[in-house]
Amino acid sequence: MIFKTELLDALSMLAGCTYLSDLHALSVWQRARLAHEIERIPPGTADLKEWNDALAYLSREPPQETAEAARERLLHVLSRPR
Repeated sequence: MIFKTELLDALSMLAGCTYLSDLHALSVWQRARLAHEIERIPPGTADLKEWNDALAYLSREPPQETAEAARERLLHVLSRPR
């Protein structure tokens, strides 16, 4: 049996969150740590929809046209203070 983890679930685990909804309450340090982890994830690891879902969930930013653009936008958003 093969399990595939959705990008948002993986990001939640990488951030050390107990629940997916905990991603909304990340501290500045946790946001920086998550951005560092995302830098290590190639854009092709997840499809465009998953990157845009993560972008929308974490930042309410509009969808991007490519997975790479969505990933870069997510990195930018996580790197700036709230």
